[in-house]
Amino acid sequence: MSANSNLSVEQRAADISGKFGEMGVDVPASTVQERIAAMQEFSVPLEEATTTTVRTLTTEYGLDDGHLSEDISALAGFGGAASGSHAFERVMLGDIADLGPEEWVDVRAQVVDLWEPKHDSMRQVGLIGDETAQMKFVVWQKNTESLPTLEAGVTYDIASAITNEYEGKYSLSLNKASEVTESDAEDVVEPTDGKTRATGTLVALEDGSGLIKRCPHEDCTRVVQNGRCSEHGEVDGVFDLRLKAILDDGERTIRALFNAEMTEAISGLSLEAAKEQAAEALDASVVGVELRASLIGTTFDVRGPVVGEYFLVDEAVETGYSADNPGLSDPAIAPAVTQRQPAKRLFAEELTQATHSFTRPEDEGDDRAPNFTLLPSGEAANRVFVVGTLIETADVGSDAEFWKGRVMAAGAAVNLYAGQYQAEALDVLRSAETPSYVAVVGKIHHYETEYGVNISIQPESITAADRDARDSWVAETIDATQKRLGALASGDSEATDAVQSVYQSDVSDIEAAVEAAVEDIAPDPVPAQ
Repeated sequence: MSANSNLSVEQRAADISGKFGEMGVDVPASTVQERIAAMQEFSVPLEEATTTTVRTLTTEYGLDDGHLSEDISALAGFGGAASGSHAFERVMLGDIADLGPEEWVDVRAQVVDLWEPKHDSMRQVGLIGDETAQMKFVVWQKNTESLPTLEAGVTYDIASAITNEYEGKYSLSLNKASEVTESDAEDVVEPTDGKTRATGTLVALEDGSGLIKRCPHEDCTRVVQNGRCSEHGEVDGVFDLRLKAILDDGERTIRALFNAEMTEAISGLSLEAAKEQAAEALDASVVGVELRASLIGTTFDVRGPVVGEYFLVDEAVETGYSADNPGLSDPAIAPAVTQRQPAKRLFAEELTQATHSFTRPEDEGDDRAPNFTLLPSGEAANRVFVVGTLIETADVGSDAEFWKGRVMAAGAAVNLYAGQYQAEALDVLRSAETPSYVAVVGKIHHYETEYGVNISIQPESITAADRDARDSWVAETIDATQKRLGALASGDSEATDAVQSVYQSDVSDIEAAVEAAVEDIAPDPVPAQ
């Protein structure tokens, strides 16, 4: 490095130190110089090294981006009067999560809604939207006099806004470094409604589903536990009805939240009826039991936004399987995806051949780690979803009740076993009439006999179903099985080598089961006239 360049860095460092000093912040010039010089040693251009150093120092000294002097804001590349305008490089709101927090972005969006600011430091707060997403925005009060007051329904070009993230949800902040202009007529945005469509089978209801009580205080929606609100202490809670549901498409699972209106829409149970049920039983938990019995195993087409880790259901209709269903693969749903293992759709012919179980190498030594079954069609399964005909039940326990059920899952049967730890499933098997259609969600269970490995399902839930639900499941399982077999045959399956080693890749019985299932649900031919 030449003497002249050293002098240039030294002068810059002194200037930057002085500008921090004008803000009442003591940043030694030597510190600035060392930082810039260190980056230059790694071939970082002087201008970029200067900008990065100043930006880093504002963070280290805890300086709020909206409260920087114009000179420091400009040196940090945040815009402001000293920096002048920059070329507008539009970022879509739907892509902001990929960029991460604390990034400076330019967006073109319409103001969808304006809300009442809840803090004196906020000048405006509301919702903006473009063609890909909707997002909260805040215009801070301090030093933003030069920014126009945003109006609902108007599209703006917003330059140098900063991204923020809280609990997985992103927002934008506008401060004195930001620039806002009304967009040209040809650039007016038609914003998305922020909702996503998804299709999945309801396979579980989490704790907190059913009849609950909420805090009665205004603007507080916290659930009351044992007569206490975590914010307001002891309160006389107000009843509410909700579902914290797990939706499953066989590949992934999401958390979906149904409010009282949506719960009634899909179950027929109103809040008032739920309160009456609880009062008659002197137990609010009976509501959750009824909802599980009536809803688990049902497939729903839902629409709504994703907020935090929940898909908030605004619209819901019961539906059957279709290859055109969107499933749960939309990237917009990603924040609501759970770690719960999905329930694979497979016919009994394949399930009863799946004799090889394993745990993942990364879970070795963890007694609570999930067990997986290697399917002959080339995937790993921990949980299954089956809809079929319950043809047999029996108490096979000796010292305690232990019920067995036998379900025809298309062309073959699979056994279920429920004991004291599967109380609701045991109750169903104890009282069930045979034959009857049932939907079963459960874990695959292996047990050794003198004749080899037997496979059964340890049910998490057994609910009543009908012929339409059974045929819908058959159609879905045909498609799922064909996709697995196709990936196995093409070598695209990650389990190809393992399947070859364990099962020698003989899938003829499974292919025959698929063909039989196709014929089973094919529409009857129309008689000739």
